[in-house]
Amino acid sequence: MAIRTPHGSSSRERAERVLIRVFGALRLAQYLPAGVAAVSYDQAAYHRPGIVFSLLAVAVIWSAGVFTAALRGWRITMTAVVIDVLIMAVALVVVGRLITPEHALGWANWTLGPANATGLFAMVWGRRWLAVTSVGLLALCYVAGVWPHVAGGAADLSAVVGNVSSLVLFPTAAGLAAAWLRSSSRGTDEAHTSAIEANRQAAEAEARMETVEAVARERLRQYRALHDTVLSTLTVGAMGQIDLNTEDFRAQCARDAQYLRSLVTGTNDAVPTDLGAGLARIVRDVEALGLRIDRNSTDLPAGIPSHVTDALLGATREALNNARKHAGTGQVWLTARGDGTGVRITVVDRGTGFEP
Repeated sequence: MAIRTPHGSSSRERAERVLIRVFGALRLAQYLPAGVAAVSYDQAAYHRPGIVFSLLAVAVIWSAGVFTAALRGWRITMTAVVIDVLIMAVALVVVGRLITPEHALGWANWTLGPANATGLFAMVWGRRWLAVTSVGLLALCYVAGVWPHVAGGAADLSAVVGNVSSLVLFPTAAGLAAAWLRSSSRGTDEAHTSAIEANRQAAEAEARMETVEAVARERLRQYRALHDTVLSTLTVGAMGQIDLNTEDFRAQCARDAQYLRSLVTGTNDAVPTDLGAGLARIVRDVEALGLRIDRNSTDLPAGIPSHVTDALLGATREALNNARKHAGTGQVWLTARGDGTGVRITVVDRGTGFEP
């Protein structure tokens, strides 16, 4: 009759909980005065009071159980709607036939208010065909219960018509209101889902762009590193600017080969992170290509960020390579000093110069 479901946080689930609370309170408001009135009447108002009050007890217990379960998270099913309608349909016919004619349209006939509550229940939680059928059945059962009193002249036909109208119109209006609330909540959920999806797509696009930019930066870094190391070594060898059989040149080729292996394997073992160590390695590499370097490093600060170290070392290596290729002297002076606020690196040669 009901299925346990966890309470969620969507607009539709919140709307369902609101409907359960509202119509549960409305059912209580419709049962309470009807039950009190029925009990307070003299039992002589009923031909078989035991049956009348038994039906009232069954309807009250069933209603309390259904809405208590719904408030605890159980989903109202079509089976629950059908049982609710059948209980009240039987009560409408039986109580209407067992009540005395003078009380047929009064408070002693406790079924009218609860029948409205049952019609609301069917309209809000039943499928359309079940809701329409239920409301029509309840109206017919009410007429069937009181009709002998109408036919006998003890009950006013216009009052019966008014009660039938309330059994039809009141649940219909409530069903339309519930449908509007659910439609609004679905629209809210769909808008929320669309916003989440748009944010997800934007985040994915941003992540892809960041990945592309990171790949481009890495390629540029590798190109610069290759230009300053391996390509410089190959250029010197190809241009015949150095004896290829010297121990220093072969050692430099071995270091360049190790650097290429580090690029292939994705390791950075060949990349220094300390500025002093990096300058020493650069001096060693460039001297292996035939340039004599007088180096003076003093007061170099510790803890220089890696990207700053990379930039300084790359610029220094390129300056030394340019001096080796273009100065025409074979000797340079390299000075690196910390000045308290930063690092200054100077490369000086006494080259042949150029025509401006």
